Formats: sequence, structure tokens, C-alpha cells
Amino acid sequence: MPRPDVPLTPGPPQARRARLPAAMALIVAATLGFLIWRLADVILLAFGAVLVAILLHALAEPLVQRARMGRQPALAVAVVVMGVAIAGTLWLFGQQIGQQMAALGELLPRTWAALQERLSASRVGAYVLDDLQRLRQPDGMIVTLGSQLIGQWASAATAAVIVLFAGLYLAFHPQTYVGGLLRLVPVGRRPRMAQVFDACGKALNRWLVGQLISMVLVGVTVGLGLWLAGVPSPFALGVVAGLGQFVPVVGPMAATVPGLIVAAGQDFQTLAWTGVVYLGASQFEANVVTPLVLRQMVELPMAVTLFAVLAMGVLLGPLGVLFATPLAVVAYVVVRMLYVEDVLGDTQEPAP
Repeated sequence: MPRPDVPLTPGPPQARRARLPAAMALIVAATLGFLIWRLADVILLAFGAVLVAILLHALAEPLVQRARMGRQPALAVAVVVMGVAIAGTLWLFGQQIGQQMAALGELLPRTWAALQERLSASRVGAYVLDDLQRLRQPDGMIVTLGSQLIGQWASAATAAVIVLFAGLYLAFHPQTYVGGLLRLVPVGRRPRMAQVFDACGKALNRWLVGQLISMVLVGVTVGLGLWLAGVPSPFALGVVAGLGQFVPVVGPMAATVPGLIVAAGQDFQTLAWTGVVYLGASQFEANVVTPLVLRQMVELPMAVTLFAVLAMGVLLGPLGVLFATPLAVVAYVVVRMLYVEDVLGDTQEPAP
């Protein structure tokens, strides 16, 4: 009686050979994941250099388009203009802002101590102070965040210099680095990946220009408002408010705290006007700057931005929070082009 057809199964040697590529791929993926996790700070600094290069190209673009200059000379002019602008700002306002920053650093502890005395005079204030004291314990949130910021501040200047010079190399020789990344992609996919890289660069360019405009407008608004309200060190607080705009949601909220503490050490009227200034600046940013500037330059939804900031803060700490939004911009473009368009076949523009 003939035996029924039974599909042949590979013997033990064949099974081992079939499992070997899958095991090797798993090992390589795990190794790459471990290296990315261990080198996360270096990768984020490299991403910061990319942002510097994109900023320089954004400054050079008008010279290329209108003055018909070559890309390299236009970049050189952009570097000189940016350096002169920074040096001129420091020469005009650096001493005053530096003095106000130093005064602010001395004023905050004294004002906080006086505010603690006022709060301890009432039952509700004493309850609030008790909660704050628990946060100040060795394992509390304030001490933990403070130690992280102090530890990273020690190397911030060195990291900034590295990012700046790396950004200059990337700006003047972009094809060298982009071409190297494209060589890691299969030949048939290189044209599409080149389009993805180009789209990411344009999206970051739009986001960065819009963010700089927002930072300047909010910083000037807060500085002038606090100066009119009679708050000490108004321009230093305006600089803090402008820098806080770089990190959406979290940054502006954190930048408000020093101004409120300083105003609380004056009188109730100054505190009230300070609250009005910060509230007005936030409404100005939300209802004027964001609709007219940021939404025209980048299409990243606000909910995605918020969760990106929270996720990067949990995973990578303060440096992750700093670069969370531009990383979310890149991820948004990559997912839309490589998954939504290429895999799902949906090429329609998302609804506003």
C-alpha cells in the first residue's frame, strides 16, 4: 500500500542552517538597539549639529535665490552674519543681561525664603510648604531634577562647541554625510530615501525658522511687560521666557516660575501684573504666533508634540526634552512617507 504524500521536513542540520540567519539578525538588532541606547546622548548632539546646519542653510537660502550666490559663499556669509549678530547682541545687551542674570540668581533664593515665611503664617500655606519640603528630600523630584541639570550644565559649554563645529562641517559638506547614509540603504530604495531625507530637511527648516520667530516675539513681549510692571531683572526673565519656547508646553510653564517668584517678593500688585504679562504672552503665542507662523511652517499636531516631550523626557532626560519636538517632526515625516504612503498607499494630504 503506497504511503500518503507527506511534506518533507528538513533534518536537524538543515533546520539549524535555516534558523541561523534569523538568530544572527536578532543578535544584530539587539546589538544595534543596545548601542543606540548607550550612545543616545551622542546621537542627540549629532542631531543638534544637523539643526545648526539647517539653520545656516536657511540663512544662506535668500542669498542663493536672490543674490545668485553660490551655495558655499552664501554659507560663509551666513556664518559671518550670524557671528556678527551674536557678537553685536552681546556687546549691546550682554553686560546688562549678564548683570540681571547675576542679580536674578541672588534674588531668587532671598525671595523664596521671604515667600516661605509668608506661606508658613497660614494653614493652607503651611500645607503647601510641607508638600514642597517632601519634594526637596534626597529622593524627591526637585533634588533629582536639580542634580541632573547641574550635572549636565558642567558639560553644556563643551557640548555646545562640539555641536557648533559639527554643524559647520555638515552645512558645508552635506552631500558627504547624506551620501554616506544613503549607501547604507539598498540600491533600489535610495531614490525614495533621498526624497525622505529632503522632506525631513525642509520640515526641520520650517519648524526651526518658526520656532526662532516665536522665541524672539515671546521673549521681547515678556521682557517689556515685566519692565513696565516694575519687576526686577525684566530682560533676564524675558530671555528665560524666550528660551523656554524651544520646548513646547513644558518650557513656557517652567520659564514662568522665576518671574512669579521674583514678583511675589515685591507686592501683590506687582505679582498680579506679572501674572497678566505671562498670561498675555501665552495667549499671544497661542492665538497669534502659532496660527500665523508655526502652523504655516510645520504640520505637527500639538498632541503629538506634547507626548513626544513627555516620552523623550522619560527615556533620555533633559537632553531628550530639548530635542523632542524636532525629533517628532522627523518621525512624523518618516512615518507619513514610508508607512502611510509607501506601505498603506494613502497619498492624500491629512485633514487640517
